[in-house]
Amino acid sequence: MLPKPTPRPTTVSMPRRTALLAAAAATALAACGGGGSSSDEPPAEPVGQVINSSLRSEATGGSYAIRVYLPPAYATGTATLPTIYVTEGDALYGSSGLAPTRFDTFKQVMQRRGTQAILVGIGGTAQRGTDFLLPGAAVYLNFITKELAPSIERKYRADPKRRALSGLSHGGYFVVAALVIEGMAGALSFSHYLSTESSVGGHGDARAFLAYEKQLDGKPLPATLFLTGAINGNTVLIVNPLYTQMAAQSNPGLTLLRAEYNASHVGADVPAFEDALQRFFP
Repeated sequence: MLPKPTPRPTTVSMPRRTALLAAAAATALAACGGGGSSSDEPPAEPVGQVINSSLRSEATGGSYAIRVYLPPAYATGTATLPTIYVTEGDALYGSSGLAPTRFDTFKQVMQRRGTQAILVGIGGTAQRGTDFLLPGAAVYLNFITKELAPSIERKYRADPKRRALSGLSHGGYFVVAALVIEGMAGALSFSHYLSTESSVGGHGDARAFLAYEKQLDGKPLPATLFLTGAINGNTVLIVNPLYTQMAAQSNPGLTLLRAEYNASHVGADVPAFEDALQRFFP
């Protein structure tokens, strides 16, 4: 269960990010004298569609709640759209049962921005200790790439060449592990890997985690890796050393980016997602 984030981002050594503000609706009741009155309020803006389902995985043996958000223009359009796969879609941003989930929070950001992309929230936060860490991470990755993504692309106009994978903490580690696993195999399933506040996974410490990633040195990686962290989180001990090591490596095709925010460990999640939308899915 995630505590409520404090989205007050400050990007360091990166282009200035446009601040995102929630639109405030202001309506007034029109009063008319005499024989009657009328008030014609403007119709509500379309907010898109959310489809809830579940998918049982042959790879992991588990069943996962799947929530798909389609932007408003999807219903009347014909173009294929990029797809953002969000781990821990059912995790709560707060201790209350009424707190929004990671999926709902990201959906609201996309609605506010008018982002033309499909959002896929993957449930199963209770299995994060198995699914996100090795050796389970390789099996869970097969579920996403071999079962979930093909299912999404059969049902919706989702572009298989524009897939993003997003994770926070152990989920952020999983995103990096997915890049290592696929990079070593020579075939990447995602165009964008969005790792926020990565943990060291099950490696025990940052040194062992860096040694694991070092296997990628020299491997072609035709994708974008966006490493983000919190000033008051894992930036100094994990995110920055990982970025520094990867920046010194030879990985043809890799676009490596880093940003950090004036936030807590969990609080960095929303500004990092907003930043990713602005950079990659404007």
